[in-house]
Amino acid sequence: MAHETVLAEIDSVLAEYRAIEEQFGHREGDDEYEIAAPHPVEARITTLLLSAIHRHAPPQTPYGRRVSLAERCYIQYDDALIRELAGILQALRADYAADRIKTFQELVHSDLFADMLEAAEYLLGETYKDPAAVMAGGVLEQHLRELCRKHGIDTTFTTPGGDTKPKMTGTMNADLAKASAYGKIEQKQVTAWAGIRNAAAHGKYEEYDENQVRPMISGIRDFISKYPA
Repeated sequence: MAHETVLAEIDSVLAEYRAIEEQFGHREGDDEYEIAAPHPVEARITTLLLSAIHRHAPPQTPYGRRVSLAERCYIQYDDALIRELAGILQALRADYAADRIKTFQELVHSDLFADMLEAAEYLLGETYKDPAAVMAGGVLEQHLRELCRKHGIDTTFTTPGGDTKPKMTGTMNADLAKASAYGKIEQKQVTAWAGIRNAAAHGKYEEYDENQVRPMISGIRDFISKYPA
């Protein structure tokens, strides 16, 4: 989802929260503040806040854990829970506005791809060079898709018949190089890795050997580290 769209959706929910707070909120004492809204209103804003957080918070970040903690500490639709959720969503918005969410997503992708490349290395160590090449090539293809999204490049195309299909690795590679996501040397290296992966996937096992798969895996790992998405 586009960065601006996420901010607009979060702002819409927070605006509704502030309207409810202004209409139904009042102080009971020096340190106590209550949002005494009717139950349907409380249920609506609680659901909107929860939905916005779960929809836009990246996995493996503190937002989900903080929501779980709040739900355990407060009664469902309690005004304290509503204020807690609003604070969490405000923090999430601040991270989006400061472009810090990108870092969270890149860390998640990096960890996932590292695990898959480690599995490819294990297969190679067990003399299964062909599935190792296919797995490493799959990681490369998915990372190129993430890079395309990062740089605003479409990952699909429309056929003359009107069907939508995913772009091939070669097309994404060319599009990314054209967008200066990386240079011509990296483009050629990606083409070489994709060639090994395609040979393995189509049973052309004699076109490459273990000594090409090993640097392919390490090279893809370095490429992902240098160009995160």
